[in-house]
Amino acid sequence: MPGRSSRTLLSLSAGLLAALPLTAQAAVDPSIAPRAMELARHGERTQATEMLGRYLATAPDDGGAWRALGWFYLLDSREWHRHGHTGDPPGALFLDFAVAALDQALRAATDSARLLRATVERDRALLGVEQGGWATTRATFAASTVVIAPGYLREAGRNLVASCPVGGVLVTGTELEATAVWSVVLASRDRGDLLLLLPLQYGEDSVYRRAMAAALEVSPALPVAEALGDAARRRPVCLTPGVPAASAPVLPLTPVRLVRVAGVLGPIAPDPLSIIELLPAELGRPNPVAAEVLAIYERAASAKPLLCTTLLLPLGVHHRASCRN
Repeated sequence: MPGRSSRTLLSLSAGLLAALPLTAQAAVDPSIAPRAMELARHGERTQATEMLGRYLATAPDDGGAWRALGWFYLLDSREWHRHGHTGDPPGALFLDFAVAALDQALRAATDSARLLRATVERDRALLGVEQGGWATTRATFAASTVVIAPGYLREAGRNLVASCPVGGVLVTGTELEATAVWSVVLASRDRGDLLLLLPLQYGEDSVYRRAMAAALEVSPALPVAEALGDAARRRPVCLTPGVPAASAPVLPLTPVRLVRVAGVLGPIAPDPLSIIELLPAELGRPNPVAAEVLAIYERAASAKPLLCTTLLLPLGVHHRASCRN
């Protein structure tokens, strides 16, 4: 749509203005970011983006506004995927602008900004998978050195990765699970035996589905649950706690550490599980991101109650909802 393209380019230009050196700076207005988010919720994301760009050009120290701007650019990139990888500018450019905005937001060092910046990095890798396949992306992707996801999020990612048997397909259900796992796997060369899969993306994006179907050695015509069922005949398929039933293969599932496994189990990596990073975040000053991470463990404990008296014991029963039932 030409109108949409013109408005998008205007929004991008407005965002660029915010990065220019300024001679005078306005005071931070804490109402701007919430107003922008409210506009976006009512379908006016382009207007919200333009408003943030104009505001940040004079108040560049507002970390919350930078975070909102980065979030909008990330949503624009995902919209480009949903619309068949068509439109101008392309999704990769939207991600570049998201990176620029969120790197400014990181000056405030909030966990939400760090999480969102790591999520953009995951979406950059997703583009790589679509363009070159999983194996090439896994071998060559260079995670930004700027990205510092919260420690307890990286810890959750390590725990989920360590829960999947060697040679497995690790399927993540929520945004947080995906960012945690991808941040760990793509930031190192460990666990090159794993294949990471996003079931929602598999169902919505034909380009991603073709790339991942090739990696799974299944027909791209199969819906995600059937594709995973086919893959489970050859390798373990590990489901993180947030994977919905509709995306799970119709096979017996065995709880293994924090995941449920379909297919042949195979050997488990020797890496121990820990919640050392989560403990101070959850017992000290809980925040929404830490609460979401705790929810991953709680859902895992619902399938494997033994976690209540082992890994999660230091949290205390009041911090473990699934252990109170």
